[in-house]
Amino acid sequence: RASSDTVLLPVRETAPRGTQEELSSLTDVLGTFSTSFAKSDEGRKQNVINATHFLNGILLYPGEEFVVRENLMPFTPENGYALGGGYENGMVVQTYGGGICQVSTTLYGALRYAEVGIVTRAAHSMTVSYVQPSEDAAISEGGKDLQFRNNKDYPIYIEGYCTENKRVTFNIYGVETRPSNRKVEYESEVISETVPETDNLVPDSG
Repeated sequence: RASSDTVLLPVRETAPRGTQEELSSLTDVLGTFSTSFAKSDEGRKQNVINATHFLNGILLYPGEEFVVRENLMPFTPENGYALGGGYENGMVVQTYGGGICQVSTTLYGALRYAEVGIVTRAAHSMTVSYVQPSEDAAISEGGKDLQFRNNKDYPIYIEGYCTENKRVTFNIYGVETRPSNRKVEYESEVISETVPETDNLVPDSG
């Protein structure tokens, strides 16, 4: 028999961060960067798209920090990841989440051009094909990570998306206060090379 009793449930209201006026002012693109993953296998493509989704829509207020790895984990099928090629101990292996480093690397590129403060960044054990040497930002479950801090006097908003032609892009929005004639450029310089002892290499991983 249906009961007519009324059950009162406690409700906690959480106000959204930032006012509409404050957030509507974040219209300037401080930095943008994109890379192609069109040549990746299907599992790796899925991982790039999945990880990009997790990093889209980040809002950081002045002084706040963001740790990329903890916002992408766990690297499991239940969290949307597939088996894809990635680096492990100097070798290419199939692992759940293989390819997420391309996402963190692309975000790192946008952060650099926006001149956002980088707290922690790690390189791969081998070079990757989608950026120049020294432009990568590796992620690993046990150690390597990308962490950054909003060093601006205003909030920053991070937009990440993948296109149908398999390019991943990150845009950093905020309030442009740098001089109009300021130009940010980075130059990659190879100072030494290490030749691998094996010819059994697979490109476009990590």
